[in-house]
Amino acid sequence: MTLLVALVLSATFALSGGLLSGPSSALAQTDTTTAQSDSTVADVAEAATKAVVTITNFQQPQGNGNVFPQDPNAPAMPGDNQNGDLVPVDEGSGYIIDNDGHIVTNNHVVAGGSAWEVEFYDGTTAKATLVGSDDLQDVAVLKLEDSAKIPGTISFGDSSAVRVGDDVIAIGTPYGEYQNSVSKGSVAALDRSLDTGEGYRLPNLIQHDAAIYPGNSGGPLVNLDGQVVGMNVAKAVDYQTGTQVDGIGFAIESNAVKTIVDQIIATGKVDRPYLGIQLAPTQDGSEVVQQVETDSPAAKGGLEAGDIIKAVDGQNTDDDNPFINQVLFNHKPGDKITVTVDRDGSEQKVDITLGERPADFQ
Repeated sequence: MTLLVALVLSATFALSGGLLSGPSSALAQTDTTTAQSDSTVADVAEAATKAVVTITNFQQPQGNGNVFPQDPNAPAMPGDNQNGDLVPVDEGSGYIIDNDGHIVTNNHVVAGGSAWEVEFYDGTTAKATLVGSDDLQDVAVLKLEDSAKIPGTISFGDSSAVRVGDDVIAIGTPYGEYQNSVSKGSVAALDRSLDTGEGYRLPNLIQHDAAIYPGNSGGPLVNLDGQVVGMNVAKAVDYQTGTQVDGIGFAIESNAVKTIVDQIIATGKVDRPYLGIQLAPTQDGSEVVQQVETDSPAAKGGLEAGDIIKAVDGQNTDDDNPFINQVLFNHKPGDKITVTVDRDGSEQKVDITLGERPADFQ
């Protein structure tokens, strides 16, 4: 069986197969290096679920009323609206982390939205606004418009203390319908990454076997201390049949999520470095520079179209260590890097001072 991965999107627009593309009050902390908490799954779930929400993404309709252009002769889809009003197009999960009403979720849950509504564990709803997002690590932050409605919060745990075999709990809303469902599993592996199909790998992932389904995107992966140690984002898919494979799910490590969330809450954005180039794969698995933007950091450093990327700061680039990962996830704006390239059969080293990724960069 050949396995790929898909984001755990909503029931309406879930990916059925293909590559990943751009889906409470905390209990007392214990020493996770010796043993996990004595709290039962029911204890943790009862406290944590108060902070978990279902998020509905509303967008402007296009085409014949749906947000995605389609054949005008095709039958109407759920959410079609001929009057131009916002329509619900996607549902995912999220969790409230503070008394200011900040909600953490995946970027792909909120992407393209014009408005967002959250549903609490008790069925009541509230409006939220987008604070900021990071499409690369797939993290976003919403904020409740009325913080008085907060039913509960949940805190981040230290994902570096997570061990293979630890019990974990996934909470979310499968298929956008089964609100705040709880599933138990264990950590299968750490430090995983997934091919996004966009020239980089989604890093900082925990592999686990707690059941997750479309609609679980953005929901928390919780330890038995009631802390968020991951955020569910994807699961395995059988490439040949498109069938989602239970028992192989992925969550973004909480330490990676928290770092991004803190930046978004403080500044409304995440500082990612910028080079100003377009890359394309070569037949041998390398990457070639197709275009260098005028006055970009790459242009100022001397990178040229046709250069074949070989290494960054002495670290060879390959499928497991793509160029984009080495630059965008391991550096910040202002850092200096040395890029080794093959230029017309000759090895060259190019020194580049990284710029800041524009807010509207896609």
